[in-house]
Amino acid sequence: MKAAVFDEIKNIRLIDKEIPSFEADEVVIKVLQTGICGSEIHAYNGMHPFREPPSILGHEVVGMVFKLGSDVAGLKEKDIVTVEPQYGCSKCEYCKRGDYHLCNRKTILGTQKWEGAFAEYITVPASTIYKLPEDVPYKVSVLAEPLAVGVHAVQVAEIEKGDKVAILGSGPIGLLTAVAALHAGAERIVITDTLKHNLEAGEAIGVTDTVDISENSITDYVKEHMGNVDKVFLTVGFETVVEDAFEIVSRKGKIVSIAIFEGKTAIDLNKVFMSEIQILGSSMYKKEDFQEAVNIISQQSYPLNVLTKHTFQLEEINKAMEVAATKKDGAIKVLIDFS
Repeated sequence: MKAAVFDEIKNIRLIDKEIPSFEADEVVIKVLQTGICGSEIHAYNGMHPFREPPSILGHEVVGMVFKLGSDVAGLKEKDIVTVEPQYGCSKCEYCKRGDYHLCNRKTILGTQKWEGAFAEYITVPASTIYKLPEDVPYKVSVLAEPLAVGVHAVQVAEIEKGDKVAILGSGPIGLLTAVAALHAGAERIVITDTLKHNLEAGEAIGVTDTVDISENSITDYVKEHMGNVDKVFLTVGFETVVEDAFEIVSRKGKIVSIAIFEGKTAIDLNKVFMSEIQILGSSMYKKEDFQEAVNIISQQSYPLNVLTKHTFQLEEINKAMEVAATKKDGAIKVLIDFS
């Protein structure tokens, strides 16, 4: 099979290797579509804490069941599936209480420990597999993993029907968090970005307000049009968005960080104390979040195809990474197609 090996910073090369073996509780998946995540771009540029060369990246995947281990039940060959790209050690305090996504020893797809989906075939534990409806296009189903990130963040924020929400940053995670917030009942959602095509995609999926922060202030906009917001999501790692969040969130409101910040960020704890603001983190997701993401995609209620207009073949992986990193030609979520 062909695979793309991240062998050094800013370089991925194609190799031929054997189709991976599998154990009794594992499944071999023929990869059909893989999304490029921001974490892979960070790795490609040498800026990720644990995605390092040499490794096969790729963890947003749609595939077809190719081979099944003898202990696997509930699946059959040619089923269309996606994969939750993590599993815990099952022994630590976090795993035992159900928070395996916080396990310090968890295994993550697309790392040296677990070869990822920038390859024609991957082997995964059967417990990480979710069936997908066959009538949903692969380029939409491949969004299940990043959508699960948004679903989990919305659960952390405890969004309620009628909430006003701000999402600071409208890349794929920001836009999919907006989908999750809409699905949870948020009444009004404002998103920000400097890229007009990201804001246009937000309008297409149903957000009510968009702010181009290269032209307008989000704090001025919210104060004029919304008063304040109940929940703020940070989906880009710049200190300015933290400052903006404190300016627009209501008293007793919640600020949820999904972003990776490269440096330390100052927080005015007096504002936290005076207004009873809650600052929360949201990391990855759990099984219920992932299943909810699959359910949302299965319902086909949102035009998620507006996020996935840029597709490349595996042989074009370095070009695909460049487009994903630079957002050339209006790219939002860049895909690698194997189908």
